[in-house]
Amino acid sequence: MSVTGISDKNKFMLWAKTAGRCQYRGCNNPLYQDILTKRNYNQAYIAHIVADVAGGPRGDETRSPHLANDLSNLMLLCDVHHRLIDKIDVDGHPESLLLKMKQEHEDRIERVTAISPDMQSHIVTYKANVGVHTPSPTYETVSEFLLPEYYPALSSAIDLSLSNSPQRDKNASFWITELENLESQFNEQLKPKFRKSEIKHLSIFAFAPMPLLIKLGTLINDIHHAEIHQPVRDPKTWKLSDNDKSIIYSLTEPQETFPTVAFNISLSATINNERITSVLGDEVTIYTLTIENPFNDFLKSKKQLQEFSIKIREILNGIKSKYNAQTPLHIFPTMPIATAIELGRVWMPKADMPLKIYDENTANSGFFEALEINNTEH
Repeated sequence: MSVTGISDKNKFMLWAKTAGRCQYRGCNNPLYQDILTKRNYNQAYIAHIVADVAGGPRGDETRSPHLANDLSNLMLLCDVHHRLIDKIDVDGHPESLLLKMKQEHEDRIERVTAISPDMQSHIVTYKANVGVHTPSPTYETVSEFLLPEYYPALSSAIDLSLSNSPQRDKNASFWITELENLESQFNEQLKPKFRKSEIKHLSIFAFAPMPLLIKLGTLINDIHHAEIHQPVRDPKTWKLSDNDKSIIYSLTEPQETFPTVAFNISLSATINNERITSVLGDEVTIYTLTIENPFNDFLKSKKQLQEFSIKIREILNGIKSKYNAQTPLHIFPTMPIATAIELGRVWMPKADMPLKIYDENTANSGFFEALEINNTEH
């Protein structure tokens, strides 16, 4: 137990540096409010890293008296972690580990509070079942990926998802239900805020089948300022890097022109044209966008996403110049999440061709038309 009185100056400084949250790694609980009742009261403990007496946890005859009231030796902790480091598992919490926890926490608070007040962003989450998988991007799991450029405008996400849906993407009813829900949620939760200019910036975190992601992009469109986040597998993150690493997107144009036109987007994997003609017939004009080595985790940087956006605009313009404005463009996509959303954002409802978007499902023996996006419905 501490025998040294901590000066008011150091108490206030510690509270400021920690933002009133537990500094134990992974905890971060607010120490000024009960988590359940939300009533405000002080439940913080000021712990010594090196005990203020030689016989205490991590204590030292020479250093303990010198560090007893030293801010660099103090941590703000909740009751659980205060007891853990000082009584339950002292050996498992050496000085070096606690100093590192303290530094990590205070550096994070410094970065967050240094963000300009006008750099707030509304977090938008959207998820739908992909095969047997049920993804779960939530405010708690993604909010950290706004930093250091932005901070969350709200303490919760604007979630456009259909909760606890038992339907799977192999069934036609899945697409009808999900599409209706997505449009309804967008109209109820986002559209009014756009009209009132309540949203300056969006941070989009989504995990759903490609056709629904493209639809989401058309709803948000490129009029609104938004950052599209990509789940990267290696290293695991939801944040594309700021490096200038580029990638070459190559377009293969068709040799013949038929009334039916398709767009093969082979970025995460390669789609053989035979899989498209098996759906649309042999007399189809196929444009193919790909990269040198298609794979599902190639997208790593914001620059690569920006390059994709520019390339897509160029391709849509090129196809449109050869076809009637009401000729549907059949989209066969295998691509990263962020690029699917960006494709929808780039598409211009008043100028571009309507889209028929296909999804691949082994349960349905290949590609099938999942949904249609008309340029007359916007």
